[in-house]
Amino acid sequence: MKKKLITLFVSFMTLFSFAQEGLEVGVVFGLPTGDARFAVAANFVVEGAYWVNLADKLALGPKVGYSAMSGDEVVFTDFLEDAPNQNYLTVAAAGLIELADRFWAGADIGYGFGANGFDQNDQIFGIPIENVNGFYYSPRLRYRFSDRLNLEAAYRSILIDDYDASSVTVGVNIQLVK
Repeated sequence: MKKKLITLFVSFMTLFSFAQEGLEVGVVFGLPTGDARFAVAANFVVEGAYWVNLADKLALGPKVGYSAMSGDEVVFTDFLEDAPNQNYLTVAAAGLIELADRFWAGADIGYGFGANGFDQNDQIFGIPIENVNGFYYSPRLRYRFSDRLNLEAAYRSILIDDYDASSVTVGVNIQLVK
């Protein structure tokens, strides 16, 4: 039993010694695609990740983000209506793999939770109000300028029933702890 506990303790210490180098935050701007393009003007995202290096060219970790999709004016046949903002909290497992020197590819897979109060009027814009939570995924490409600064392009999507709140984004990630 002692050997198992010591092995487990050493494993955790090794894991967390690598993880000290992986805390990062990102700021992202995007343009809507999918169903969101009809009611959203822009997408702003703030996110944080905690990377664990499994190998020299492979990192995995949890990622949390807040996505604010700002509502746009929508023209109907006889009137103009302001679409509501769509805000989501995303929680995901994320991974990155180095493809070439300074070029990385990765993906997030998780869940997006509706973070604002949708109401009955939002159904006009196709936003499902009964269930505003859905499957979240985000494939991405990243270029590392330095050990602390990354430029990233991504496709982000939250699938809610038949509604796709998605966007194409570009942003900057900064490593806080290296």
